[in-house]
Amino acid sequence: MNALVIQTKTDLNRSLLRSKPFIFFSLGMPVGFYLLFTKVFNMGIPAEHMATFYKESMIQMATYSVMISSLFSFSMTLIEDRKQGVKQFLRLSPLPESIYYTSKIFTQFLINILLLIVIFLVGHFVNGVEMNAVAWLTSGLWILYGCLPITALATIISLVKDPNTASVLNNMVLMPLAIISGLWWPIEMFPDVVQKIAASLPTFYAAQGAKQLANGQRPDVKGILIIFVYFIVLMVLSIYLNGRKEEVKR
Repeated sequence: MNALVIQTKTDLNRSLLRSKPFIFFSLGMPVGFYLLFTKVFNMGIPAEHMATFYKESMIQMATYSVMISSLFSFSMTLIEDRKQGVKQFLRLSPLPESIYYTSKIFTQFLINILLLIVIFLVGHFVNGVEMNAVAWLTSGLWILYGCLPITALATIISLVKDPNTASVLNNMVLMPLAIISGLWWPIEMFPDVVQKIAASLPTFYAAQGAKQLANGQRPDVKGILIIFVYFIVLMVLSIYLNGRKEEVKR
């Protein structure tokens, strides 16, 4: 347990204090977009719908922020560790690899919680978003659950050798996924075919379920299942590809 705590503190310190791009992309951009959408691009929204607009936009940007962090931060950390020979060092040290991976997951979980708290605070104090304590807590937990497939996807992207290639892959995945999932604009604005694609994506249900919980409703069972299936499939694929890579090395 002591080794896990020390490793998690080390990873958390490295991610938060030594990585300025992390602060900008994971936190600065979503908060900036949230304020831009709600304070500048809010023309034509009736006054009686502004409270809903502020709340749903906050949840969409919170989901987007956790997506960025889960994809970029997690994949790049794994690549950086591999380049620095951390895994080879682990094999020579008494620290089990299970502690290493558990600390990575804990670190990512703590970072995502921090991102949610910051964006929720901005939503509450800047735009006056009001929810009861249960709604704040459950909608945040749901976003963490809904982005689990993104974390699994990051472990697959981390298998590439070059960080620049990984960065390109992350961008190729993140931007289209966020737009199609309705994190920037309502999916009702898109053609029918795009709306059907959105209804099959875990990131769509990550935001959709959080909105339902924020409004005192239960998330759709379909969303729970889709997120779970995506997570399991991507994790199995990641484990398989990692195994293949280790075999090639031998």
